[in-house]
Amino acid sequence: MEETASGDNCQNLCEKANEDVISELHDDILCYMLSFLPTKRAVATSILSTRWRNLWKSVTILDIYDGISGYYKNPSTYKERKMNFVNFMDRLFIHRNNPSILKFRLSLAQSYDFTCKLVTLKLHGHIRFDNLQSVCFPSLKALHLEHLRMLNNIAIEVLLSGSPALEELELHMEGRDSRRSVDVCSLSLKRLIIGFVCIFVPYDHSYRKKLTIDTPNLEFLKLVDFASEELSMQRADSLLQADLCFGYQTGVFNVGIEEYANMVVQFYGQISGVKTLSLSNCNIRNLIGAAVSKFPCFGNLPTFRNLIHLEVRVCDDYVWILPEILQCTSNLEVFVFILEEDAYDWNWCAPHSVPQCLSSCLQVIEFNDFEAVSGETEMVEYFLKNALVLKKMTITYLTDLKTSEVDVLKRLSTCPKGSDACQIVIIPEHEHSRGQATETY
Repeated sequence: MEETASGDNCQNLCEKANEDVISELHDDILCYMLSFLPTKRAVATSILSTRWRNLWKSVTILDIYDGISGYYKNPSTYKERKMNFVNFMDRLFIHRNNPSILKFRLSLAQSYDFTCKLVTLKLHGHIRFDNLQSVCFPSLKALHLEHLRMLNNIAIEVLLSGSPALEELELHMEGRDSRRSVDVCSLSLKRLIIGFVCIFVPYDHSYRKKLTIDTPNLEFLKLVDFASEELSMQRADSLLQADLCFGYQTGVFNVGIEEYANMVVQFYGQISGVKTLSLSNCNIRNLIGAAVSKFPCFGNLPTFRNLIHLEVRVCDDYVWILPEILQCTSNLEVFVFILEEDAYDWNWCAPHSVPQCLSSCLQVIEFNDFEAVSGETEMVEYFLKNALVLKKMTITYLTDLKTSEVDVLKRLSTCPKGSDACQIVIIPEHEHSRGQATETY
């Protein structure tokens, strides 16, 4: 009996030893394990069993090496292995289940001509572009380059020149410490988003950081740039919408404040054909500085001849410049005002002259984050009185208004209006996104 029991125990131990414990692990764990293997070996695990057949398709770290450097002495074998490697690369990306790649390393001993049908490419993280000479993305429509520390202007030019069908580019950089210039040149580009963050470290005095945009078919531009000392927009005839946020960085830039202000005014002239424009508080601060310092460039602000929709984000002590900006918009139909900060020091004084757009074409005004403080109320009354063709004014207020502030809203509803057809809509802030009006006058 003892011998039988002992034999059974040994058999059980052998069966347990032969169990495939690894295959019982969760897919995420197995994919994590495969990520430590060269990609070719990870793919090879698909033959182990049906459990492993598709795991390699979800691995997010790819490490690929062609491995044919030792076959150049045999031309037929060399050509065959090159072809096999190209086919392997095609199948690898066609059959992947996970569109995200956390890490990608491609080591090639020889040059290849890949035909890539990639439509969207997003790169983020520590990716090197050493000796990048050419790429071929004939079908690429969208390219996102986000916080790539090794990205330089040469690599950007190569990527753009090798993407003849590219329509959308997102380019985000932090500080641009090692980049003297960035040139975005593309004939096909229609949508461009740029985000350059300043690192607040004084620049090298031997050069200036420049941003040049040459995109004749561009329709949409969003530019957030606190790193470039020089901006230039070339061939912007197709530009329809611009969302701008950039400003001078004291103690960081080498360029002087007056020269920077002059450059900003020139940039506005280069995009003066847009139909929709959004200006941040930083842009307004640039104009304030030019006006207060009496720089000649402030008198050279362009006329935005096609502008029909203007959105301005501004803090309370900068509102006095709004009529000056509106003087540059001869065909404006919609004006959106957004208070950037809580109102403490409203600096509003009604101008002696009325911008042309108020008396001739402005039809819709939106005041967001209304706080019913002194100065703010007078500004709203000024617009109501002088907008002669106004059809609708929407006022979005904070939901915690006091009784006295509610009285201010009633005062606005009964104040003289330049347009008899004007409808005043008052909306609490939390209902604005849903478009629900609490009171209409």
